[in-house]
Amino acid sequence: MRERLGYSCSFAVISVITVALVAIVYWPVVHANFVWDDVVDLHDRAWLRHGDDWKHFIFKDYNYWTNYFRPLGVSLLTLQVRLFNDAPGPMHVVSLCIHWINTFLVGVLSWLCLANTAENSKSKYLVAASMLFYGLNPVLIEPVAWISCQFDLVVTTFVLIGVIANSSARNIYLRAGLLACLFFLAACTKESAISFPLILIVFEWLLLGKQPEQDIRSNIFAIVRHSWLVYVAIFFAGIVYLAFRHWALGKIISPFAVSPLSMLGRVQEVCFLYLHYWKTLIWPMSGMSPIHPVDVQQFNVQSLPLLVSDIAAISLLLIGLYLTARRAPTVGCIILVVTAALLPVLHIASADFDSSLYHERYAMTALAAICPMLPLAFLRLTSPSNSRKLMLALLATVGLFWLALAVINIRVTLPLWANNVNLWHWAMVENPDSIEAKDSLLSAYIDSKDYANAHRLIDELAINHVDCANCMLNAAILDISENNPTDAAKALDQVKRSKQILVDKKMFGSYLLTTGQMLVLQGHLDDAEGALRAAIDIEPLDPQPRISLAIALAIHGKADDARNVGEAGILMLPADERDLQRKALDKAIALNGKSTSPIKQKN
Repeated sequence: MRERLGYSCSFAVISVITVALVAIVYWPVVHANFVWDDVVDLHDRAWLRHGDDWKHFIFKDYNYWTNYFRPLGVSLLTLQVRLFNDAPGPMHVVSLCIHWINTFLVGVLSWLCLANTAENSKSKYLVAASMLFYGLNPVLIEPVAWISCQFDLVVTTFVLIGVIANSSARNIYLRAGLLACLFFLAACTKESAISFPLILIVFEWLLLGKQPEQDIRSNIFAIVRHSWLVYVAIFFAGIVYLAFRHWALGKIISPFAVSPLSMLGRVQEVCFLYLHYWKTLIWPMSGMSPIHPVDVQQFNVQSLPLLVSDIAAISLLLIGLYLTARRAPTVGCIILVVTAALLPVLHIASADFDSSLYHERYAMTALAAICPMLPLAFLRLTSPSNSRKLMLALLATVGLFWLALAVINIRVTLPLWANNVNLWHWAMVENPDSIEAKDSLLSAYIDSKDYANAHRLIDELAINHVDCANCMLNAAILDISENNPTDAAKALDQVKRSKQILVDKKMFGSYLLTTGQMLVLQGHLDDAEGALRAAIDIEPLDPQPRISLAIALAIHGKADDARNVGEAGILMLPADERDLQRKALDKAIALNGKSTSPIKQKN
């Protein structure tokens, strides 16, 4: 009893030190701003700050989603926006805290995996190593630094708690109820929770099922006897989730865009992704970027590199199955748990749900699942004491070198996630042909009022004849910011002729808003009012169309209407922006018809 208590105290001390180290390395993230979708989803949307419209958006239409159902994750983000008055710093602290919790949970699960070993003198250090490998892994820079990735962080939290509860709770009825609730909550956070029960099964096989004195059939029956009620409860929790999803969305699933790949192409794409995520888990220090555009048409053609990739991926999975059943169950379970965790992002059941083929954040749950297994794998694979000492020294050296590089990578990469200009400049350097990167960087330049660089980028797009409707929309926004309606009209004409505006509601709303602002500058106030009211109909919770309409009404001499419309829009803004916009509106009303610039929108 005294020995166990001492071990628990040692574990607690090591956990605190490890989590503190992770906090020190990641601390600069608390000074970062909103980036990428955060700007629109967590800053510009009025429903986040006031009113009851959040009750609609937590169930559907968040970020224009039609296939995703994440009420718990959206509720968490909405709560933070309201609590912290739209300040990004505290929201980054929340992300960092969730990462600390996950790092600690990895340590707890690692400790449970080692509980029955006779290596207590060394296991506490191995637990610390597993926590460091998780907490300081560069794979997690994206989810920790990008607030919108709290979906991924929280799902990983539920998975880890679920595995810990299933491994430690003795009462099967308590386990079944707890695991069903955790699975339901994870599914309501992000759809990748579908891997939850598969990860549970792999850990059960590792910790309970594979006994040397029993055959495979006996081990399977042991797991069934131990947890059959748990999996029945999870199954019914899944049915409840699907019913809840159908109630909210009106459907359970809606197919993504039709994949351009043949059956062979899909298989080769899956194998490519599977091996890429393995590479990312082992050596995440290279190839990082916010976006990863890959031409998927290459998978439709058989080639020697792709054939080797196919054979390697399939062989790795078969080796994992063989080792799990026969030779080295820990190593085999590591392969299988990574496979289970990656299933939702391998494009097996769906494809084309993102402009990038893969993202580092998608490997997070797989990383959280394998880190607790690594100490056990080390203890089971090392042989005789002399060679073990040599192997331990070698692994310690490699591990320290890896951690040193990881810390350097994190501290170098975090500033790139600090603001949109840094982020998209990095993305364009890594992907010089990416239209998405160029368009996003242009938008970032405009938002930061770096008009000189914005013009240089627009000129570059024109010289290279880049077909990008949203880039032209950004060019029009820039022209309006500089009171240049003539060039804005030319850019908007190109947007109008694009096919994208017919299918992209967000882009169409922005087009109407920009058109209305241009018409105000041209003095066509009646036409401007029509365009801006249409923009309000498209985006009733966007404050910018209302504020621009108020300016147009003020210039038209309709002071009362301008104040009513303007105040409604101003109340939708973040609190720290309202006084400035009220002064601009008061000035326009005071001028009573004299020319003034419409308030700049954000795109």
